[in-house]
Amino acid sequence: MERQKVLIVDDEERNIKLLNAYLMTNQYEIVEASNGEEALRMVNDFNPDLVLLDAMMPGIDGFEVCKRLKTDEITKMIPVVMVTALREKEYRIKALEAGADDFLTKPVDRTELLVRVKSLLRIKSYHDQLLHSYKEIAQKNEKLKELEGVREGLTHMIIHDLNNPLTVILGNLELIKFDNENLSETQLDMMERCLNYSVDIRQLIQSILDVYRMEEGKLQPVKELTNVTEMLTDLTGQFIARAKMDQISLIFSNSGEVPSVRIDPSLIKRVIANLLSNAIRHSPEGEEIKVTTGFLAEKNSIAFSVKDNGNGLAPKYHQRVFDKFEQVELKNSGVTVGTGGLGLAFCKMAVEAHGGKIWVESDGNAKGCTFKFMIPA
Repeated sequence: MERQKVLIVDDEERNIKLLNAYLMTNQYEIVEASNGEEALRMVNDFNPDLVLLDAMMPGIDGFEVCKRLKTDEITKMIPVVMVTALREKEYRIKALEAGADDFLTKPVDRTELLVRVKSLLRIKSYHDQLLHSYKEIAQKNEKLKELEGVREGLTHMIIHDLNNPLTVILGNLELIKFDNENLSETQLDMMERCLNYSVDIRQLIQSILDVYRMEEGKLQPVKELTNVTEMLTDLTGQFIARAKMDQISLIFSNSGEVPSVRIDPSLIKRVIANLLSNAIRHSPEGEEIKVTTGFLAEKNSIAFSVKDNGNGLAPKYHQRVFDKFEQVELKNSGVTVGTGGLGLAFCKMAVEAHGGKIWVESDGNAKGCTFKFMIPA
């Protein structure tokens, strides 16, 4: 194990020899300096773990040496013990103001010296270990950032590559569905399901891209005056056929008159579409899904909600389902949160980008979930 280094600074040779003799039995590596200028040079060259510093020296005195060491970023963590024959309170205060870590009065007591030195060196050792650990963590963090950048780049490339064949699949399915004279009712039903699942995949791909774009600040809402009722009527109409295939009723209603507001209709429609897709996926046959909107005058906000009658969600998961980093753990715990989990993370980002908030209400006892969000009007 490397020996700890102690620098003794005093303009009197007999004092240096005395301190040296006291410390020799502890196997410290000791270096000596006879004045302030030499002490500052020795600190830079020797990099001691502790400095025993005489206060009164010709030229640069110990107080000034201590002050310089403690104001330098490189040397400020080196413990400094001021050693002086001055007993007045004002000199002790002056030493502390200069940044000294401790104070010893001449003649120095051997036991007191060894205890103070050992204690301060232990603290310095802890600091050095923490600093080393911090540097290691910082290096690993930089490496993780590099790997994260590579991973995200690869993810984007894969997602973009998936889009092309998916577009072809959707196009061909639509053509086959349009020319349906030679298809049986069962085949048409299967075709409709394939289309719906393909749309889910496209929505998932878009959500992944948009989550990354929002995190990077590259996706901002493009707001325009929007008739909320017309927007939701059109959107729920697109989901009615899909809900019927699963024998689920889809109901849309307004709670009072809803004014037109400035929002990004494409983003908000995708939020509702994500919530509807999840609701249909988690609703048993014969149940109903309710989509409602209304104006909250007291909060000057437009409120939206999507309610299903599925298994529900335990309260401990209410916040976690919106966090993209929680999705793997939730799935491993048997909690299903949508096609790929990122849909709800996208919903949260899109709503918050409008200055709103989103949450879920459910007791988890097979009484369904109600996803709600509000956007300032």
